[in-house]
Amino acid sequence: MGWRVQDLKVSVTELLGRPGAHRRVSVAPTLESVRTDLCELRDEPVAADLTVESVVEGVLVTGPVHGLVLCRCARCLEEFDTPIDVTLCELFAGPGHLEDEDVYRIAGEEIDLEPMLRDELTLALPLNPLCRADCKGLCASCGADLNEGACDCTEETSDPRWAALDAVRDKLETG
Repeated sequence: MGWRVQDLKVSVTELLGRPGAHRRVSVAPTLESVRTDLCELRDEPVAADLTVESVVEGVLVTGPVHGLVLCRCARCLEEFDTPIDVTLCELFAGPGHLEDEDVYRIAGEEIDLEPMLRDELTLALPLNPLCRADCKGLCASCGADLNEGACDCTEETSDPRWAALDAVRDKLETG
């Protein structure tokens, strides 16, 4: 029986029950709705060069996945692209193995790579992406981009609600 990949479903018929048997599979899916609040996978194919190997517990899928992510800087909100690289190592458990609900399952004689790819890529997205390490962000008062220069806001030196504590601090510091 031939090696078949269709809609990210991989036939593992020739691997099941033969620990150590393996095949290479390359896929380039376009995955929609892989995102966090500040990042999302570009609407372009990701490249995955995977090894699918039979093990006693089921089928082990390993290999690199590469894609491109559109992010919004957590400080200044500018958009920028960044590469995403993930190295997969996931088990698809066969019947009677690993009854954990968080384990991917072999369905009949196929494994579905899409949920695994979605999960792994989503977890790899940066939570606080920065357009550059020295990004100054936005002014908290007027919202001006501080990377483009200083704003005209006057910084309030103290909040009148903290005046009593400021007086205590000043007294302790002057001592």
